[in-house]
Amino acid sequence: MKSKTGTTWQTCGGALLVALGIFGAHYAWRASRAYSLYHGAKYGAGRDDLPTILRSIEKAHRLYPHNYRFCTWAAEQAYRERNKVRGEDRERRYRAAENWTDVGLALNRYSGPLNLLKARLLERRDPAAAVRVWERYVDWHFWEPYNHAVLVDLYASAGDVERAADELEWVKGSEHYEWALGKLQ
Repeated sequence: MKSKTGTTWQTCGGALLVALGIFGAHYAWRASRAYSLYHGAKYGAGRDDLPTILRSIEKAHRLYPHNYRFCTWAAEQAYRERNKVRGEDRERRYRAAENWTDVGLALNRYSGPLNLLKARLLERRDPAAAVRVWERYVDWHFWEPYNHAVLVDLYASAGDVERAADELEWVKGSEHYEWALGKLQ
């Protein structure tokens, strides 16, 4: 005959495992549904329709708010599509790109595409702030010539030609040199 204490612990342990299983199944369902929405937004029939993309990514992010790639896709698409409209619609796309960029950077501050997008978004209003954002990223990911080429462009955009010329030294010998030189000139 089993003791009553042993049975109680087994029952409690079993109940805990059932509860964890239910939680895990629910979590897995939410994550897989979010990835399905993301996949549809990126590769599905609505991949060329920005409002559809943004609605899908918003739903995906609500279901599973831990994936910065959702944010990256939404921000990149809003930024890419900004020049296809005018007036308030263009500003709305800029705001969507800024919002998703900030959300994505809160999830992964080392994301190269999101840091670049943040710098490009800031560049139109505050070129010096754009330089600071990209300098922080370049300090972390220093040995990539493309990063220095973008820094040349941002320095030139901010009117700091001397620093742009100094930064060009880090791009010499790379495939990005001609582009960076053109931005400096």
